[in-house]
Amino acid sequence: MRIRSLILGATLMAGLGALSGCAPSSNDLQQLNQNQFVLRGMIASDRQQIDALQQQVRSLQGEIAQIQHTGAGVGASGGQIAALNKRIAKLESEVGALQAAMPTIPPAPGTTPGTTTGAATTGATTAGVAPPTPSAAPSELQPTWPSELEQELAAAKDQRGAGVALFRAGLTDMKSGRYPAAVLKFAQFQRKYPKSPLSEPAEYFAANALYEEGKFDRSILQFNDLVMRFPSGKYASQSLLREAQAFMKLNDKIDARLTLQKLLSDHPGTPQATAANTLMKQLAASAD
Repeated sequence: MRIRSLILGATLMAGLGALSGCAPSSNDLQQLNQNQFVLRGMIASDRQQIDALQQQVRSLQGEIAQIQHTGAGVGASGGQIAALNKRIAKLESEVGALQAAMPTIPPAPGTTPGTTTGAATTGATTAGVAPPTPSAAPSELQPTWPSELEQELAAAKDQRGAGVALFRAGLTDMKSGRYPAAVLKFAQFQRKYPKSPLSEPAEYFAANALYEEGKFDRSILQFNDLVMRFPSGKYASQSLLREAQAFMKLNDKIDARLTLQKLLSDHPGTPQATAANTLMKQLAASAD
């Protein structure tokens, strides 16, 4: 288990303990919000590592199936299969270690003991506990990603360089509503070209594709990871707004409110801040 996970987890627990007997101040909520964002970023990073390792396992299993299918050279193929199985066992061990060490976020003030909030849901799902049943937000704001996608497609048309064709293919799939294919292409792009200037839009559109698929817990992690990596990036405010909407879809009003507060604090005066004020009023009205 990583030391930073324990430190951050202890910090968050201490903050929650301090808030348990009194009304939280804006500074308390802001610090709690920041701690949760850091932990969510760590969870997102772990999930990406786990996904990458599981993809390697599937690839190796495919190699084994191919060797068994051809059946050439029984002795040689037997040795290859044994070596591949050894690699698979090692990868599965790494996956298990990552899952065991993945940090979870304790309930925020006002939640019922024993329930989980958005980011903690992913950790609970890993342990075999079903996530909360999604429920509709009070009203759905129109997403901005379709117009942003058109802009990225127009810009990518004349771009050259490593990975541009793969990025453009992901955008095309997204435009056509082929969301699973788009997520796969954007994930491949980010693994191959993590330092590319297109990494931010790739993650942004991947998160939106997951949202459109109804995979709100995974979209939350993607949006949160983007904000952690690009806090002043082109899509930071849009990501925070969509993350809050995803929390609302999961009926997690506390994390939705915290995310909207971060948006208002970090990106005042933006169109997304105006939308955040609208959602904050809806959350307040739904709590009455």
